[in-house]
Amino acid sequence: MTETAGSSLSRVEAFSSTPEEGRVADFRAKVRAAGREWTGNEPDELAELLTKAAAGDPMLAAIVRAGGRLLQDFLDGYQQKTTTDASRDLAGDLADGRPLPADVFGGLAPRYLIAAVRLAEPGREVDALCSVSGQDTLLTHRDGNVVLFIPAGGPGSAERSVTRLTQCLGGRSWLATAERDRAHLVDGVNEAACVLRLVVAGLRPSGAYTMSDVLVEYAVTLNEKVRTDLAAMIRPLRAHKVLWETLTAFVDSDYSRNKAARSMFIHRSTLDYRLRRIEDVTGCDPTCGRGAQMLTVAMIAEALQG
Repeated sequence: MTETAGSSLSRVEAFSSTPEEGRVADFRAKVRAAGREWTGNEPDELAELLTKAAAGDPMLAAIVRAGGRLLQDFLDGYQQKTTTDASRDLAGDLADGRPLPADVFGGLAPRYLIAAVRLAEPGREVDALCSVSGQDTLLTHRDGNVVLFIPAGGPGSAERSVTRLTQCLGGRSWLATAERDRAHLVDGVNEAACVLRLVVAGLRPSGAYTMSDVLVEYAVTLNEKVRTDLAAMIRPLRAHKVLWETLTAFVDSDYSRNKAARSMFIHRSTLDYRLRRIEDVTGCDPTCGRGAQMLTVAMIAEALQG
């Protein structure tokens, strides 16, 4: 006749209320011995070892049966947690600043080159980037960008990594980098992401950039009021599609009127007329240094607000 869970528990309660300390001590010694035999892998194996420790004693067997399933559920949950921890997105944890177990954090390289990449064709070249970065590189994705954590070795290693990444991208994408020790990786991720936003919004050509390449843009757009005022200054130009496209082409051509006219397939005199109209709308002359810089930063501010 099969014993029910209720009757097993009743017998356990009866046993636990019986003052048989010697019997319990002997059983606990056998359990410890079973623990020395367990490999630590299979919960079923553990239940079998505990059953052997009961040595045919009905009361002790009842204890094993009553607690066996609970113990197996507990160990199953522990194994699931271990599997989850092993497969965690370490690069994602680093990018988001989530706390890491001490042993995981201690296994990180002392210093990393953080690279944020905006691919011209998303989904391509990711495997190639990992290959040229080295086998210890960590990769994740944030805000449509590829984020790489590349261990930084001795002097010049970061520069060599940037060179390899740039060659791999083949002039088709944007790369922003920052260096940080392992305790400040989130700060490096934020810096690289900021540089990438500024170069893309500023219509910079594809290539490799650091914060030193966008110091003016960063300083100007860092202040919220300044950023808002700049965006408001240039926003009326959005209502003139041709003028906006002309300014975009002019900035993209590094303020070369001849190059901008060729890229738009228009005559130089037509371009000059449109540049004067841009000044009428915005109050800034795109053909002088100060005006060109003001309009460029304003375009970045407007893009960041969008």
